[in-house]
Amino acid sequence: MRPSSNVRSRLAAALGVLLVVAGVAACDGEDSPSDTGFDYAALGDSFSAAPFLPSSSTDGCGRSDQNYAHQVAEQLEDAELLDVTCGGATSADILQSQDQGQHVQPPQIEAVSADTDLVTLGLGVNDAGFSSVAAYECLLLATNDPDGSPCEDANAKRMPAIFKRIQNRLVGVLEAIEGRAPDAQVLLVGYPQLLPASGSCRDRIPLARGDVDFVRESYNRLNDTLEAAADEVGVEYVDVAAAGKNHDICSDHPWINGRRKDRRTKAAPYHPMPAEQAAVAGLVLPLL
Repeated sequence: MRPSSNVRSRLAAALGVLLVVAGVAACDGEDSPSDTGFDYAALGDSFSAAPFLPSSSTDGCGRSDQNYAHQVAEQLEDAELLDVTCGGATSADILQSQDQGQHVQPPQIEAVSADTDLVTLGLGVNDAGFSSVAAYECLLLATNDPDGSPCEDANAKRMPAIFKRIQNRLVGVLEAIEGRAPDAQVLLVGYPQLLPASGSCRDRIPLARGDVDFVRESYNRLNDTLEAAADEVGVEYVDVAAAGKNHDICSDHPWINGRRKDRRTKAAPYHPMPAEQAAVAGLVLPLL
């Protein structure tokens, strides 16, 4: 049974409205950055947030607008950057909220979606107590035993289990990222070289003389652990330490600041200098 001419006219008018609306929606989609742009999510801890270079976010994360994620995004056409890097972040803070007392950050992984084209992740140093037993505790112990090896004596036996936990947690985070953004390129960004191949500089990092080798090897193994996690999941690893082997904390052109806030660059103690963030951006861009 065919509809009357009046009904057919109303159906035609309604169809015309639908086509116009669909056409507008299609045009809006063509102009939408989320459809045509390059969606980039930056995740990680303070070595990715780069506090005080030259300023920081006011949400407690110390996130600089000059960190490597922003520098990468500036070089990409139509890039939409969602930077959720945050000082103190661990693997747990990627998947769960990060409570900083006055501020609570949502899980960083919420920045990742099926539309994400690129994810950079800088993570690991705060996991499983590594930064305490291989860095800050070493500095504290050195004040009472500057010529001994108090940190190695206290913590060396703990390190294998710490590295195993770090790798397992990173694998879990990377797999979760891939689950949310199966088509995204994922880059796991390593840490810069902390100490020179031999010797140290007590004016910049006052370790006990006998702990220098322990701390150096611990940071080397941390990067090895990150690379192993990347290989296990099948994502790319950005080897910052290899690129900056002549830019350790004791060098003439360090990528990591020393024990005091840098007056010129405003870099935080024991955190990235501007040159390091520029170098990391330079390592990431050719991989895209």
